Amino acid sequence: MEDTARHRPPTSGDVARRAGVSRATVSYVLNEVPDSRISAKTTARVREAARELGYVPHAMARSLRVGRSNLVLVPRPAIPSGPLLDSFQENLEDRLQELGYTVILHGDRSARGVAGARLWASLRPVGVIVQTERLTRGAVEVLRRSGTTAILGLGWSPSDLVPTLVHDHAAVGGCAAEYLAARGHRRLAVVVPRQPRLVELGMARLAGVQGVAEARGIGVERLDLAFDLAGAAPVAARWARGPRPSAVFTYNDEYGMLLMRALLDAGLRVPGDVALVGADDLPLCDLLRPRLTSVHVDAVPSAHSVAETLHALIQGRRPRLPPVRLMQSRVVVRDSA
Repeated sequence: MEDTARHRPPTSGDVARRAGVSRATVSYVLNEVPDSRISAKTTARVREAARELGYVPHAMARSLRVGRSNLVLVPRPAIPSGPLLDSFQENLEDRLQELGYTVILHGDRSARGVAGARLWASLRPVGVIVQTERLTRGAVEVLRRSGTTAILGLGWSPSDLVPTLVHDHAAVGGCAAEYLAARGHRRLAVVVPRQPRLVELGMARLAGVQGVAEARGIGVERLDLAFDLAGAAPVAARWARGPRPSAVFTYNDEYGMLLMRALLDAGLRVPGDVALVGADDLPLCDLLRPRLTSVHVDAVPSAHSVAETLHALIQGRRPRLPPVRLMQSRVVVRDSA
């Protein structure tokens, strides 16, 4: 029994006994309850007792007691987010923390629908930022009934269930296609990654290229490709022997690097025989030879303004919010196209 007590986490009752006050006083002080009329001397004594004992208030217990929390929950996306959205999310989290929220990344990628909402709601978040494809009307109801006052969706198109931050990956492909069409290319290829988690994103970017190409009478070849030279080399060899596209949108910069290596190994010139355009505008674009032309994507609006919007939704000051488009694309021209 003695060993169990020694390893038991300290409680608010322990703090109260050490400071010579009631548990209610401890709660008022450590939760910084306004207008509690606790003297400065007593406040200092309670804080010192908590420090000496190593006591930390239980956030979940407080959430259950008051029916809400300062938690903003972000279920981990089922697909890779890429450098732009990674940076955007980091800045969003920083601003939310400045506004007094604790941001939690929930690791279950498969959670969705009502079952997923019950899992998220068990943490009593005041706000949730989640992919719209993981939401249903029932899931939204579960979250709202549990005390979640603001739900922001992340999706490739606006949702009719919740306010949506739209990342339009079709526009990334469309931007590349517009640039290549303006340069006179009439036969394009588009890489779609074979990795299961990237296929949907690749198809969205392919659709953007196809939309532009169809309007201009340009042919488009879909190129399903794994990220390895063993898969890219036969494609390059086939293009070296016979008909080939004059330009390729490579899905992203890493695939652009892979395809460039395969084409050069096959004796083809970049951009003389095949032009390449990547996406994401990573630093590696300037390290390659030839340097890789790439679609640069800017986050619009800023992460700070989105954090302020979520805060306003939580506070009830923005009951409605139109879809917000997060991405704006432009081509950074280098040597490869």
